[in-house]
Amino acid sequence: MLISVVDDDPVFQFLCRTYLKNCSSDVELLFFNNGADAMKHFQEMPETLDRVPKLMLIDINMPLMDGWELVDNMERMTIFNESHVYMVSSSIASDDREQSLSKSLVKDYLKKPISPSVFDSIFKDAFGN
Repeated sequence: MLISVVDDDPVFQFLCRTYLKNCSSDVELLFFNNGADAMKHFQEMPETLDRVPKLMLIDINMPLMDGWELVDNMERMTIFNESHVYMVSSSIASDDREQSLSKSLVKDYLKKPISPSVFDSIFKDAFGN
């Protein structure tokens, strides 16, 4: 159960680690502080479906490469077609939500802070548990 969190906020990373590990003992988490680091990792990994994150939480505003640019790059890689991608942000701007949902890979836009029940819901949606 591979999950990727792309966010430069250490508090959000901690919350993700805490809540998602509580969903299942089989969870493996990959953390990246920006889209550029995540993209480098994904481009270098072997294209085997067992190493593609099934669930991805991607922040919009990050240094080096923002979440939208990361998703634009991911959309050109067919290995992510089965991933459950969620854009996350503390922004309440409707433009951020609309731009996020305009991406073909993005399932939904989640407003921070994210409650434990939302973590549970997106986990079940991705893994069916």
